[in-house]
Amino acid sequence: MEPEVRAADERLRSWLRRAGRTTGSASKNYGATKVPGSEDEDAADLLGKQQVDEEETVARRVARRCRRVMCLLVSGAAIMLFLTMMIAGYVAISDSDEISFVTLGDWGCGPDNCRVPPSAPEGFHDGGGHQLSVAHHMAKAAAAISSKFVLALGDNFYWGGVDSPTDPLWKTVWLDRFNHESLQTPWYAILGNHDHYGNAEAQIDFSSKKLDCTHFKVCPSRWVLPRYWYSVVVPSDSKKFDVQFVFIDTVILAEGASQEAAKEKIKEGKLSKDYIAKWEKWAGQRKAMAKIQLEWFEHTLNSSTADWLIVAGHYPVFSGGEHGNTPELQQQILPLLQKYNVDAYLAGHDHTLQHLESGGVHYLVSGSGALKGEYHALPQSLFGSTENGFMTHRVRQDTMQVRMINDAGVAVNEFVLRRKRNKKTQGSALENDLSGEVDTLGKRVENKVFKIF
Repeated sequence: MEPEVRAADERLRSWLRRAGRTTGSASKNYGATKVPGSEDEDAADLLGKQQVDEEETVARRVARRCRRVMCLLVSGAAIMLFLTMMIAGYVAISDSDEISFVTLGDWGCGPDNCRVPPSAPEGFHDGGGHQLSVAHHMAKAAAAISSKFVLALGDNFYWGGVDSPTDPLWKTVWLDRFNHESLQTPWYAILGNHDHYGNAEAQIDFSSKKLDCTHFKVCPSRWVLPRYWYSVVVPSDSKKFDVQFVFIDTVILAEGASQEAAKEKIKEGKLSKDYIAKWEKWAGQRKAMAKIQLEWFEHTLNSSTADWLIVAGHYPVFSGGEHGNTPELQQQILPLLQKYNVDAYLAGHDHTLQHLESGGVHYLVSGSGALKGEYHALPQSLFGSTENGFMTHRVRQDTMQVRMINDAGVAVNEFVLRRKRNKKTQGSALENDLSGEVDTLGKRVENKVFKIF
């Protein structure tokens, strides 16, 4: 064998040892087809194998380097994805710092207290059935937004309110029907005209004595109605912002609208004819109450330092519903809403879902908790519906998302309001501070003349 062949053979053996193979007979195949031929051909074949081996080694090195690069790229992508998820998680946590609640108006129908004759308008039929559907879907919506409380916007009990703090209607209209876990939160209530047709004071006593818990054994107590008008400041969980709710009694403020509503109910057979005489008997006291309430109202708005300022009353200021606008509120309340940068005014009374805007103030009507009314768009109207339903609100530091949801659980309207108040410029004291006078006189009037019936 020539020296070159021997050298090639040695290189082959060395390659076989590195590959973990043993050198056996020439008939064994180590990856290349053995073709019979001369020794020169064998040597050339072995030299080719050496070249292939070297090329494969280079390829393996390149592959290892590529794998390292790929690993680095994949690791980098994973890190970026992780950071993105962290950022997304932070945003979600920040967005979850919100004050969420539900508004429900004109919802006071139980299983049997809203019966009407066949001749009654179509929207007044099956109020109890509509209310039950609203309660079901309201509970689901409240759970979805982690609602912290409910605003009950009046006409809590049809047709003539409650007779006493322990009236059975408390159980059949409210406790039995709004018993869902997501609604076991405070219910901030105001009085509507139908509540005033009965014993309005009984609803205040129910709250102060916590009778839902102490009498009806449904705990914890949820009904919040400390006075005919009152205010509550609700901070966010992080304390970064807050909302002040100012609850007013529009039945007392709007004497003319209340008388018209009473006459309408007498005509419909929902009130006895002696009601007007009883109503007029206390007109002087209501006038005194209205004066005190207006003084308190302006002082409360003017002294507010809240990020958001929301007013709630039963009668609407603007409405395209069956009762329409309330002129007395447009004269007394509207200028103050605009003057003190109130973000929104919430109301019921008209059995509709509405969104209106005027002078920078948003007016929301949520009055179809049990009955259906009429709707005709006004120049201020942005949306209106006669479907039974309620509203959900999610207030963040600078925005409030509002959804109007019908009694089938379908959102019929959705919009976002931007906060208009600048906390640094709000809350200036009145030129003549009325706080002491208003609080003292308010309590004195409460003790002497607030018991209308």
